[in-house]
Order: sequence, then structure tokens, then C-alpha cells
Amino acid sequence: MIPTITTERLILRPMLESDFEDYCKYGLDPEVMKFIRPVGSKAETHEAFKGFQKDWQGEQGQWMALAVELIDGGALIGDVGFRYSNKEHLQIELGYKFNKDFHGKGFGTEAVDAMVKHINEHWDFHKLVAYCDPRNTASYKLMQRHGMQQEGHFKEHFKFGDTWQDELAYGVLKRDLIIK
Repeated sequence: MIPTITTERLILRPMLESDFEDYCKYGLDPEVMKFIRPVGSKAETHEAFKGFQKDWQGEQGQWMALAVELIDGGALIGDVGFRYSNKEHLQIELGYKFNKDFHGKGFGTEAVDAMVKHINEHWDFHKLVAYCDPRNTASYKLMQRHGMQQEGHFKEHFKFGDTWQDELAYGVLKRDLIIK
């Protein structure tokens, strides 16, 4: 039930075991991961990566992740995904990360636009939510593009290594979602 989605410059497709080394280029990059989670070992990263390859049927809590690949050249440049954070209340959480070599070129926008459109067309939800570090301006601007509004600023909400991090919560009701 994992789709393949084609945009003008990208293919969003199921993550494959053969993607692991390209995934490590950004999944083990402290600069990319500085707002997501501490970088672990390659073995720990591989365990998390294997979770992206499971057959996905809309289970609560499990991420449905898609590899983001360039049509021109076939390079894996990132991933986008979503999960039911609360299936009973029809809340879907959106997430994404990209190789820093491809930041600032509109690929994240193009991939997230396609994912939001897919979610809207194929999955039952009442509210779309996403979370980010307040310093991650690019991430929350991408959320705002789809009508998401800041609904919370959680002070020292989680521990990132040895440091307590703030977290912003963004959300939009399905009826207010902006599809690009």
C-alpha cells in the first residue's frame, strides 16, 4: 500500500535496502539531523531505516516513508513520510528530511507538496500535524505553506543528547488544508 508518486523533478517511492548508503549521507549527517534526533551509529541507523521498508497499512505510530529520488540522475536526496499519530482522532503527522547538498533548491517543497496532496486524496484524517525545533525556519515555513499554524511552543520538551530542546507544534484541519 506504499505509493509511487512522480512530480516534475522527483520520484517519491518505497524505500529499498539498496538506498541505505545514500540514506546515510543525510541520516548520519549531524547538520541535517541537528533538529531531528541525535546521530547514532551506522548499525543503529540501519535498524531505524529497516522500519521504513515495512509494508504499511495505516497502523498508528508506524511511519510510511517514501524515498525522494531525482528523476534526472536517480540520486536519493531525502525522504518524506507520515503516520497516524492518533488514529482514533484521525490525526496524521507529517515528517521529512533531505540531504544538505539539495537544500534551498525547492526539492523539499516539491516533495512535501506531493505528499500532502497524496494524504488528502487517499487517507482519512481530520487534522494534519507536524513538529519542529523553533530554529528550523525552513521546516516551519514549509508547514505554513499548507495552511498549518503554530498551535504550541513547548519549552524544553524533549532531551536531545544532553540538551533540552524546545519544540513547535503546527497543525491544520483538513477543511483548511492548502493543496499546492
